[in-house]
Amino acid sequence: MDSKIRQFVYRVRSRIREQLVIDNLIKAVGIGMLVALIISLIALMIPFYYAIVFATTILMLAFLLGIIWGVRKTPNPMQSALLADSKGHKEKISTAFYLSGKEDAFSMLQKKDAMRIVEQFQIRKEFPIRVEWKRVAGMLILTLVFVITSLIETPAKREALVKHDVKQEAKEEIARLEKVEKELEKNPELAKNEVAEVKEQLENAKKELKEAESYEELSKAKERINKKMEMASKDVKDQTLAEMMKKAAQEGEKLAKEKEQELAKKAKEALEKAADGNEKDKEKAYEELKKLAEMTGDEQLAQAAETYKNATYSDNAYANASNALSQTTQKMQNSDYAQNNNSPKNQSNNQNSGQNNNTGNQNQNNQGQGNGNQSQSGNNQGKGSVQGQGNGSGGGNGSGNGNGGGWNYGGRNGGEGERNTNEDITIPDGEVGNDDNLTGKANGNDSSTKSKSNQSQTWSGNKVGYNEVSGKYKEKAYKKVNGSNYPSDMKERIKNYFDGLN
Repeated sequence: MDSKIRQFVYRVRSRIREQLVIDNLIKAVGIGMLVALIISLIALMIPFYYAIVFATTILMLAFLLGIIWGVRKTPNPMQSALLADSKGHKEKISTAFYLSGKEDAFSMLQKKDAMRIVEQFQIRKEFPIRVEWKRVAGMLILTLVFVITSLIETPAKREALVKHDVKQEAKEEIARLEKVEKELEKNPELAKNEVAEVKEQLENAKKELKEAESYEELSKAKERINKKMEMASKDVKDQTLAEMMKKAAQEGEKLAKEKEQELAKKAKEALEKAADGNEKDKEKAYEELKKLAEMTGDEQLAQAAETYKNATYSDNAYANASNALSQTTQKMQNSDYAQNNNSPKNQSNNQNSGQNNNTGNQNQNNQGQGNGNQSQSGNNQGKGSVQGQGNGSGGGNGSGNGNGGGWNYGGRNGGEGERNTNEDITIPDGEVGNDDNLTGKANGNDSSTKSKSNQSQTWSGNKVGYNEVSGKYKEKAYKKVNGSNYPSDMKERIKNYFDGLN
């Protein structure tokens, strides 16, 4: 009898536990869902990338806490027996449970009386599982609102996504810099003072990467880091250290180019899919275009992407976005070509090609009719030519003379555009004034008169010293380059070209 009474009491206890767990679970999950909803609502307005993860974690913790709290509140066996007696059995079950192990006549009578109750006791009926449906309905409503707010796209959510991606890429770049630092530490033969300066620069670079919050800031930070490494390779006296910095800079530039190419490929694939895709595919295309534009600093592509989105992904806006992407891809290809063509190996090949072709070009371009004198002499190492009108002949070492008007271009050492700063050039009217007749001392003449001809289309001009106008042309070129969408390395090459004209 003792074992049967005990089993009954523990069955009652389990039934009570089930009810307590359900009650506490509903309460805990309801509170957790409310907190999760608040976090989701905050994420709509404030960038918080891990909002969903954080909210989901809270829900899981609430679920576990509900179960644990329900179990902890479960009554002990004696309390469970008393709860069974509360159903109208006047403490007979609890008394029999208390007398477990006793064999006296009074105890046995108590146990037999309790056994009759136990055999007729319907636990499920006396202790039914009740659910507070109002709380359940409230929890379901909170869950629905939470799911809806989680799916809503807002600028804050996009900003959070961008910041997260930027942080991840920054971590990769920081890991690369830390690898460079380890390489420096492994080589004890390096100059310690120079190593210390380089390590300080690397630490500043890592700090700058950590502070980047947009693709544009990250791209500029990487570009500055690679530039500093390149400069360090030229400034340090330790050749081994210089080679290490040069290698690190080249690796950084290579990784940056590969990243841009990867983004361009993803943008192209996303845009192609969006042509016949659904709204989600079109939003994805916009995101990829925007990311590529920010990483490359291409304002034209960024504007096309925004127009594509604001125009609700219309066909016309799609065509413009596709065209802008093609132009961006072409700029990247041109930049890569220019960079490869300016490598030391290619520069050497270009120089040799210029030496082989120089003499032929200078001999063959002196033909035509006209009056005047033009000569070009010297031993030019680079591609150059002399062109003019008249009859003439040229020597094999880059010299030529002819009877006719003409011009020359080509540098002595293969540099494009190098000129004798004492020569005179003709500029169109309007560059120095608006009068029909201009006076001056350029080239020894007192005046210059504008003339017209019915034989061919010509423009009048004035002869002035080259140095008088080169600065103006350089200034105009700088303004045009700064206002363009060219890649930064292409801009630097164009500026270097005009710097070399003086």
